[in-house]
Amino acid sequence: MKNGKTSAGKTRWRCKHCGASTIQARPDITAKAQFTMWLDWLLSKKTQRELPVSRSVFKRDTAWCWQVIPQAASTGEIHRWIMLDGTYYQGMCVLIAVTKDHVIDWQFCDREKIVAWEALLAKIPAPDIAIVDGQRGLLSAIKNIWPETKIQRCYFHIQLTGTKYLTRRPVLEANKTLRVLYTSLTDVDSLVCFVN
Repeated sequence: MKNGKTSAGKTRWRCKHCGASTIQARPDITAKAQFTMWLDWLLSKKTQRELPVSRSVFKRDTAWCWQVIPQAASTGEIHRWIMLDGTYYQGMCVLIAVTKDHVIDWQFCDREKIVAWEALLAKIPAPDIAIVDGQRGLLSAIKNIWPETKIQRCYFHIQLTGTKYLTRRPVLEANKTLRVLYTSLTDVDSLVCFVN
């Protein structure tokens, strides 16, 4: 039966048989409150000193939040083009599919490989064009999962590869001309291109 409230305002319950008093815990509500507090802190400019609880309590109560792996909600929307790339963070690889406006989906893995790329691509409807960095595992996965999708090499990676082989100051005239071509790719804004 109810036995008043604690100083924190929680209902205190007392057992009719033994007289012991306790409060009823709701792990789901507690976890939601902890996650909300952690997310608010993470997405704000607040320091942990500015939180309504001590830093040690905050760290203890929200340590589990760092282990939550976010999931993207699949909309089934078909995109004209999708950019695909992998990035590494603290020894883990994240494969990402994005449009100009937002992240479509992602896949955690140990490194970029065919099976990981296929797991990501299988969750997304095939676009008309996939913009990629040229990684072999990704190219194979696109051919397997999205056989009709056209592949476009990312301008940034084209320029990176060109600079790797030709340097920033090529000596030969042919190399200078080639450098002008691949560095001007980012200025192309239509399908019609006029060469002077």
